[in-house]
Amino acid sequence: MNFFVGVNFFFQGFALANKPGLRHYFWLPVSIGLSLTSLALYFFGSIIIAAATPELPDWLGWLAWFIVPVLFVFLALVSAWSVSFITIIIASPLFSSLASEVDKAAYKAHLSTCSELDDSSLNKKRFLPLLQGVFKDIARELRKLRYNLPRLIGLIILSLIPVVNLIAPLIGALYGAWIMSVQFSDYAADNNNMGFTDSLAQLKKNLLPSMGFGAMTSLAMAIPLLNFFLLPAAVAGGTLLWRHNQTDKTK
Repeated sequence: MNFFVGVNFFFQGFALANKPGLRHYFWLPVSIGLSLTSLALYFFGSIIIAAATPELPDWLGWLAWFIVPVLFVFLALVSAWSVSFITIIIASPLFSSLASEVDKAAYKAHLSTCSELDDSSLNKKRFLPLLQGVFKDIARELRKLRYNLPRLIGLIILSLIPVVNLIAPLIGALYGAWIMSVQFSDYAADNNNMGFTDSLAQLKKNLLPSMGFGAMTSLAMAIPLLNFFLLPAAVAGGTLLWRHNQTDKTK
């Protein structure tokens, strides 16, 4: 049952992220993701389409009407999926603030993050701490990337080994669920001054709900274009997961 408790955190996170006071956190990551996808298509799409559709004889000209739209849709989906991790890094300060707001809304927890700065506080005395917070959030994302990349490379190597590669899809799916729980619960952990190593240890101690949330999030993130709209839900759900794991720890 604990596994499905974790699954439910994603849907609860979706409901929280769409509350009136939090909707601006919803649209900004979407704008970033769609803008990056559009730029990728603009700079690379025309080159790839031109290379894939060389000048055809007149009697095969009709093929271009079929190939170009199909290729464009394919490139749009690939671009949307591939730039999602860049979107996560760029939007990390925003996601950190969203995690803080969700934590406060759900548990009345008071966290001190840059999201709590009102317009009057954006002065010279407060600007430097705000800027430091942004760099801190991005540094944390790079730390997660450093954790993820070697393991991802290991999975790719595993998939190339005969016989062993038969179980590579299963291992990949399990690792995908794990890394999603790591990625999206860590915003709340960082807001509460929990180190990355301690955050990993907490997830391991609560493996079933962590994997349940990660599995649901992994499925959602695998849908190109739609994944940008689901990023805030994943952050909110990851915050609920972290708080659940923290509560279990204190029992």
